[in-house]
Amino acid sequence: MLTNLHPPKVIEFALAQITEILKKHIEITSLYYFGMQSSAQGTHNSLNNDASKQQQHYHFYLLLLSKHIPSNSVANLSDIVHQDSGGKYTISLLLYMPKQLIAASDHNKYFFSKIIQSGGLVEGSPFELALLKLSQIPELDIKGITNYTQDRIAIAKHCLNLSAIEENAGILNAHLIRLSFEQLCLGTIYAFLHYHPQHHHSVYLFKLVQFCHEIPSNIFSEQLFEQSPLKNIFYFHHTELRYRSSALFSVAELNMAHSYCQCLLDYLLPIVNHQLQTLKTASHENEKT
Repeated sequence: MLTNLHPPKVIEFALAQITEILKKHIEITSLYYFGMQSSAQGTHNSLNNDASKQQQHYHFYLLLLSKHIPSNSVANLSDIVHQDSGGKYTISLLLYMPKQLIAASDHNKYFFSKIIQSGGLVEGSPFELALLKLSQIPELDIKGITNYTQDRIAIAKHCLNLSAIEENAGILNAHLIRLSFEQLCLGTIYAFLHYHPQHHHSVYLFKLVQFCHEIPSNIFSEQLFEQSPLKNIFYFHHTELRYRSSALFSVAELNMAHSYCQCLLDYLLPIVNHQLQTLKTASHENEKT
């Protein structure tokens, strides 16, 4: 992440503001910070040489533990932080009850223990790993990670290929493109973090992919999620197949979404394969020692 580019006081101030916003809407047992991205947005008028003040934007990655979690809290809290901060702050929120971490499968426990050990406690009391049953975790299942990741990539490829075969399939193609994007994200996240996200909203998944590896804006930009009709394609839900018109999207719109998804797939595939090879090599080295 880009944390090292910013003074600690800037990060502390931002986290303090975010924490105060969250505390108004959920009881925090422990709040951990484990990463950040930032960007600046500004405009320049060449006619009068007037440059507007750049608006700095910060995106934080947080693990929040709470004993009581209302339904749809991840989406609601993320929206509230964005709105109450005037768009200055956004968050990727991993939201769990402590008992959920205790009952988590081994692959997710690896990620949780890493956050608690190396992440920064922002609010609440620190948890001992033993209390969350995170102190003794089996070694990574490299074969399982590889198989899961490769299966997700294979499905992503297949769905994307199917969406290009029949141009007049309409909303079915939108569903296939959305599914391809989701599977690609899930495979990438698991290869790097060994974590199965609880939430599958397109932006949520993409931000986790960006946490794993930087995605250049010329490959796939987050702004695509703000542009209609691309936004509607990448947000497409399978239940819409039950009642939406097959002519909801034009062929040109679907082709554009397909090309962006294909571009992201082509970019991430060698990166994911390299990550899997790195895990395999590290595992073999550990076996020798």
